[in-house]
Amino acid sequence: MSSIVRNLIEYHGISTCNYEDMPYFKQMNVDYTFCVPTQKPDIEQIVRVWATPSITEKKIVETPKGISLEGQQVTGAKLMVTGDIEYKVQYVANEATQSLHTAHTTYPFCGYIVLPENYRSNTMIEASVSIEDIYSDQMDLRCIYNNITMMIIADIC
Repeated sequence: MSSIVRNLIEYHGISTCNYEDMPYFKQMNVDYTFCVPTQKPDIEQIVRVWATPSITEKKIVETPKGISLEGQQVTGAKLMVTGDIEYKVQYVANEATQSLHTAHTTYPFCGYIVLPENYRSNTMIEASVSIEDIYSDQMDLRCIYNNITMMIIADIC
């Protein structure tokens, strides 16, 4: 994991892995608006953002075979991966003292990876998830728009 600074915001949790030779994957965006709890002061400026994904469940789902509208070959089986993104933001309060505050929440995600045609139900599958990019933008004094780009990878043994 690494951190980057963009527009004066330090982002933590972005993966530095190389994704070459990964035949079974799904790239997805999770976007949401996060508003700080009422007991917290208003936001003047976002300072840091942390995002940590975790997988809570994976299971095989039967699907029709054929070609999808996007042109992808659908083989009749997909790996469904569900999980959570732990999101934390540190910000400067919009008050005279300009104190630092932290707020956090959890957002769910779900993604599907098309499995190969020769997949068998007794085949072992490992799943992992990593964050490729994080973007946060202050909408007003209480709310932040977030977009997290993630990669879900299936390693079929």
